[in-house]
Amino acid sequence: MIRGDELDDSLQDWAHVGWDEPSHDPRPSLLIGNGFSRNIWPDFKYDSLFDKASQNNNAHLTNADMSLFKCLKTRNFEVVLSALATSKTVSVALDQHNNLFETHEQSIREALIQAVHSVHVPWSEDNGSGFLGIARELKKYTSIYCTNYDLIVYWSIMREEEREHFVDYFWENPFNILNNEVRDGKKAVHFLHGGLHLCKDNTGQTFKRTNSGDGINLLDGFGSDHPDKTPLFISEGKSIHKLQCIYQSEYLSFVFSRFAKDTKPLVILGHSLGSSDQHIIDAINAHKNRHVAISIRNNGNIRQKKARFVDALPDVELSFFDAATHPLLHENLRIEEAP
Repeated sequence: MIRGDELDDSLQDWAHVGWDEPSHDPRPSLLIGNGFSRNIWPDFKYDSLFDKASQNNNAHLTNADMSLFKCLKTRNFEVVLSALATSKTVSVALDQHNNLFETHEQSIREALIQAVHSVHVPWSEDNGSGFLGIARELKKYTSIYCTNYDLIVYWSIMREEEREHFVDYFWENPFNILNNEVRDGKKAVHFLHGGLHLCKDNTGQTFKRTNSGDGINLLDGFGSDHPDKTPLFISEGKSIHKLQCIYQSEYLSFVFSRFAKDTKPLVILGHSLGSSDQHIIDAINAHKNRHVAISIRNNGNIRQKKARFVDALPDVELSFFDAATHPLLHENLRIEEAP
């Protein structure tokens, strides 16, 4: 174990860690955080979608909409939209008017759509080579876990040249928890906090949104291609609230259990492991003496950054490397402006 008095300001290159070598046994797993997406698209650097949607723009949350978030004690759109969907179902069953529920559902959904579009990197074939490069790096890992809800990882693993190497458990649509065996050495991708490509119906079943084939990509169709379903992603909130949402979803609870049971060496990229992700920290700490390699930006107080991870993960074997030296955090993946 690393002790606080053993820390210094040095960072090794990723190549010196050697975990992506074909001879490394066992092959490591990978945990991806928001720093990965922000490295690719700087506009992902924002406080929260709720804050974006609260701004006074063309489509924003009204005061009445925001009172629903306050009443439900959440900043998570999925929680509020699910509550409205349930309320509509109950009102129909009791032969009551549901116009008010539909009005707020439409307003909140539109505010969410606008917020997502205001921060998300747009789809473009011009970015295809970057996504292809990401996919080729991702397949070096046995399992990939992503806490980001954006589409970058999904777009990457769906590149035609590489998609045969990955699985996301949606052999059936909706997701069937009884059909989850990974075969033929494929790389399993787990969206721990959901994603913009996922949605659920009022029975709780999880569906994967797919390209309609008419030129509308997943980002353009977000929130409108399945108006009868609720987007499934956890965008912000305290760890305990995230965990509650996870346990309320069959898909999310399944992929989180996979992460919690994974004992392979773990590479952590672009993840701060702050207090809002205590459930992630607890799952990693559950496997004592596990080897974990963490990316750190080579700026500021390096020793202090290391110490925070040591405090958060006291029961695992830690090593640290310069984030900029990892292919998935390289500056050549950055998209500086909309194509």
